[in-house]
Amino acid sequence: MKFKHGLKIGQKITNQELCDKFKCGNMGGMRRSKTTGTLVIISDYTKPLYADKWIGGILYYTGMGKKGDQVLEGNQNKTLYESNINGVEIHLFEVRKAREYTYCGEVKLAEEPYMDEQLDDDGIMRKVWIFPLINITALGKKKRKANLIADEELKESLNELPFLKTLDFTRIIKPKKKSNPIMINNETIYPRDHETSLRALAYANYLCEVDTAHPTFIRRNKEVNYTEPHHLIPLAYSSEFSSSLDVEANIVSLCSNCHNLLHYGRGYEVLLEQLYNERKDELKQANIFVPFDRLLEMYEAL
Repeated sequence: MKFKHGLKIGQKITNQELCDKFKCGNMGGMRRSKTTGTLVIISDYTKPLYADKWIGGILYYTGMGKKGDQVLEGNQNKTLYESNINGVEIHLFEVRKAREYTYCGEVKLAEEPYMDEQLDDDGIMRKVWIFPLINITALGKKKRKANLIADEELKESLNELPFLKTLDFTRIIKPKKKSNPIMINNETIYPRDHETSLRALAYANYLCEVDTAHPTFIRRNKEVNYTEPHHLIPLAYSSEFSSSLDVEANIVSLCSNCHNLLHYGRGYEVLLEQLYNERKDELKQANIFVPFDRLLEMYEAL
């Protein structure tokens, strides 16, 4: 279960308030709390020792250890290194003014940690651990509008394509290389292949995959039922995966009601879990691995 801290992104608190909320220690840049199941990491720009830096939306965060080569064992570097599998939530604070801690949101590893070289507290060059982190709280909120717009454009564009006869092709589930994102009106959009969506609809016989008995209607200019393609794992989170999410294994055919319920409705979790359980094996074949708890987090952020 997600830890409820009650903080908003950009909110400024004191060190004592941070400790009280997260039930963690009051010193150091990495503070583990077994009580709350969290690891608070602090990027302190008022102190020159650690060279943390943001590049392309990823924070390259330096591990703990002031002198000598940094190690994983015996400290919180290992907690952060294993955070994608150990269930510990990572929460980031930045300090740009002394004694003022700004909450930045929950973060997770975006890439494999690696070792680099930096000066230690004695001015001696040493090896340090670098943890590439992405802000998953901000990521979800930023991309909701852009991806909903893309969903609408996709539904409209399907009318311009020749529809497939039901199951008149061989469905092959395999990994697909990711396309590069594009910027539209300062929003990041992940390209969608319209024919891939059509194939997913055809394979579902143009019926709702939540329940094939759900009412639909015949398209105005096509002799098939009107259903809508929905990316089960939102394309907004493509940066978390090594393979493309725009594949048939990740696209479900839905009636309008179910599609809107997943985006806007109360109780969407039941539908989401049903679809996830039906597709998780195919997702693995497409090199897409995501626990259901993480999928829920994605939808909560959207």
